[in-house]
Amino acid sequence: MGAFKTASKKRIYKNRKPVKKITTYLIITFLFTLSTVAQEESNSYTLEQLISESLQKNYDIRVSRTDLEISELSNTIGNAGMLPSLMWESSLNNSFNDRYDSDNQTGSLQNGVRLNWLLFKGFSAHVRKDRLETLEQLSGGNLALVVENTIQAVVMAYYRALMAKEQLDLLNEVMLLSEDRLHYMEYRQELGAATSYEILQARTAYLTDKTAYLEQEVAVVSTIRELKYLAGMDEGTALKLAGELEFEGGEFALDELMAQLGNSNRSIQNQYLNLTLLEKQRVLEQRSRYPSLNATAGAGHNVYPESLNNAGNIPGSSDGYFSYYANFSLSFTLFDGDRINRNIQIARMEEAIGQTNLEQMKHRLKNQLLNLFDTYQVRKELVEVGRENIETARVNMQLSEEKFRVGAINSFNFRDVQMGYLQTSINYYRSVLNLVDTHTDLVRITGGIVEEYE
Repeated sequence: MGAFKTASKKRIYKNRKPVKKITTYLIITFLFTLSTVAQEESNSYTLEQLISESLQKNYDIRVSRTDLEISELSNTIGNAGMLPSLMWESSLNNSFNDRYDSDNQTGSLQNGVRLNWLLFKGFSAHVRKDRLETLEQLSGGNLALVVENTIQAVVMAYYRALMAKEQLDLLNEVMLLSEDRLHYMEYRQELGAATSYEILQARTAYLTDKTAYLEQEVAVVSTIRELKYLAGMDEGTALKLAGELEFEGGEFALDELMAQLGNSNRSIQNQYLNLTLLEKQRVLEQRSRYPSLNATAGAGHNVYPESLNNAGNIPGSSDGYFSYYANFSLSFTLFDGDRINRNIQIARMEEAIGQTNLEQMKHRLKNQLLNLFDTYQVRKELVEVGRENIETARVNMQLSEEKFRVGAINSFNFRDVQMGYLQTSINYYRSVLNLVDTHTDLVRITGGIVEEYE
């Protein structure tokens, strides 16, 4: 380092430049450094920013949002059958008769409008309109469910990426310690104080740690790639995580969680909407028993052009007339092989199945909430225990390294301490990740994950 400093001084004195140029160079260098730091910070994302990106670009959310738009477009009174249909009709009719030596040609041009309107069918149009309203609400509920699942997936992917990064730093620390230990043993071998066997053991430990470090680099890249996918980012986008693997879970009251489960759980709310659809379908089948009253009205203009009407060599004549009509038809199903009664019975059975599914869902989610609540309390304590354990393991490794250098312990004991520190740290990281997992499950199942991370 001293030789490097001397050479640098000689180069500076030899290439001395005016103060003004040096000042300009320093300013340019400073601005370049600021722009580099700003660029690095622009690629750094917090959890809130990643969630915001995913709400805009996540593929599942985009598909569900389009499904909701389709449901909104379909929810009209015209699609429910409340409005009449009006059609324009045009036709050209020609007839050619060749009888002996006489050729007869007739033709007509018809234009008109026709109106069809189903006036009454047991108010089934109103039922269909209600179903369209419910389908739109269900599409909105499905979108909300996809949003909740996406937020949970982004949160877990974010903390998994942080864990992979922390584990990479930990493995790098252990690898550097193993490398330092290898150099130290090689130095002792030169002094005749270490055997070849000890050198081989130190080298094996270093290569093992280096292998684990290289494999963890791939794991870090994989977690970042998964996070980009969830956020809808392009693979070429540089993504750096702003944050540390720390999480402080709050306190929950079981009674409040149970109340939120019944009132705010998105899956239960969607199941209520599904049950409403089944009820509307049953009502629609029952309305099939009612008579049907249909109205048809229209107006037409029939023209017989001269050029299209002649008989033999006799020229034709032009003629035409207008026609108007308004008709009503009433129909009633007397017998159809018991199809209507059978469909009504099936609709009632499907409605009963939907009610059973709702009760099953409530029971299952209640059990899941109880299990999550108990697991959450235990995992909070495990994080505290792991935090104390990792501090103890770090101090133990530092003391063991000093003892190893003074010969108080052998290389095997030091390696055991080193691996114990590695495993203790990984266990702590996993306990934090498990706590995050349980916390997000709790707030999602009770319908509060959007408010938690908004």
